[in-house]
Amino acid sequence: MKRSEGFTLLEVMVALSIFATLSVALYSAAQHVAGNSTGLAERSLAHWLADNRMNELRAGMHPLATGQQQDRLDFGGRQWLLDSQVSSAPDPRLRKVNLEVSVAGAKPVRRALLSGFIEARP
Repeated sequence: MKRSEGFTLLEVMVALSIFATLSVALYSAAQHVAGNSTGLAERSLAHWLADNRMNELRAGMHPLATGQQQDRLDFGGRQWLLDSQVSSAPDPRLRKVNLEVSVAGAKPVRRALLSGFIEARP
């Protein structure tokens, strides 16, 4: 009996199954990286918005009234909700500021939380 050159059907099937398994794993990893990249970009923009608002409050560009306020902002091609809560601090010369930035939508997703103290102006 003469042996011919080439692969048997079994060898081809094993190779295809290995290739299919690796393809699924690579596709899953690519989706994971893309999702993490999007989340990281959102968190970076949200922290940037929170830091900007904190500096605007420090510079006196926005009133530092005690209480809670919510603003809707367009930034980076997205709509954001910026919740600011100003309360008294243990030191009467300071105000405690909590800023929360969320991606606007049917169910807002919080992406940044920043807390700090600002000098109370008379």
